[in-house]
Amino acid sequence: MRQSAVSFKTKGLTFEGVMAQPEQEISSLPGVVICHPHPLFGGNMDNNVVLAVSHALVERGFVTLRFNFRGVGNSEGEHSKGEEESQEVLAALDLMKAWPGVDSKKIGLAGYSFGSSVVLGNASLHKKVKAIALISPPLRAVESTPLKKGKQPTFIITGDRDKLVQSDQLDSVLGAFSRKPEVRIVAGADHFWAGHENEMVPEVVKHFSEHLK
Repeated sequence: MRQSAVSFKTKGLTFEGVMAQPEQEISSLPGVVICHPHPLFGGNMDNNVVLAVSHALVERGFVTLRFNFRGVGNSEGEHSKGEEESQEVLAALDLMKAWPGVDSKKIGLAGYSFGSSVVLGNASLHKKVKAIALISPPLRAVESTPLKKGKQPTFIITGDRDKLVQSDQLDSVLGAFSRKPEVRIVAGADHFWAGHENEMVPEVVKHFSEHLK
């Protein structure tokens, strides 16, 4: 795996990220941008879930971009409770589409926790990708998302011990989607996935492999 530190700009702010790709030079690779969990609770692009998903995707022939939201690490700006963070996601998607060797028509978007709320909250993001994966998305974000009208294949994975997601209420919410997301609930997993990464990561990789490769 090759990893490259990158930076990109949007709305006058500069953001830091890491692009990861297979060691061998291959063209027309699918790409996935990964959004990290809540900055005010220690979330950043080096989070255990973000790293595990990124590395597994690269092993399966994807290019991944993980980056720090505004106010995290060396990314400029201030945390805005998800109101402005979609701007850097849009810029990250543009960077991925322009990256050498990436097929700009095979782009996916993944979010974990707060990152999934940002993904869910902005319709302009949905139009730029072919597949979406949401790891531990808060129930309120799923309830209010414009993605309900989207046509992209969407995958939701959460643990049955995740108090933020309330997995037992997901089904009733998902009935309002024009294309109902596929859902996997992992027994014993909580919001942080400690000890359960190996049950979650292959499912996310499978979703993107089916819809982007």
